[in-house]
Amino acid sequence: MQIVIMGCGRCGSTLAARLASDNHRVFVIDTDHRNFARLPRSLVESGAITVVEGDGTGSAALQSADIEDADVFIAVSGRDTLNGLAAQKVRHYHRKRHVICRVKDEDLRQLYEATGVSTMNPTELVADRILAHLPEAPG
Repeated sequence: MQIVIMGCGRCGSTLAARLASDNHRVFVIDTDHRNFARLPRSLVESGAITVVEGDGTGSAALQSADIEDADVFIAVSGRDTLNGLAAQKVRHYHRKRHVICRVKDEDLRQLYEATGVSTMNPTELVADRILAHLPEAPG
């Protein structure tokens, strides 16, 4: 698959490395070129990961990331509003079916879900994982 990730923080860089290691073609968009240092150099040099410096909500960066041929778009920048804007643009303007957006604010999460964007709330995901590891109450 070809996957475009907006955001090269801890989450985005980890996703990119794992996906590229599983033989997916990955493009990573970020406004700060220093964030690309988080990516494994070998995967960037081999071409498994392509970096695109720019704003993932803008057409130029999305075109540089070959959005038209992407199978999946993932928005995981540190800002809910940018993630939502980029996700909605890719979902509706570029007509991509598989769009995933990280959103911390529950109201925004519901809004983005209503527009057809799949969302992930990191706080809820962590809470769910912790609760899954608790022992069952005696009873």
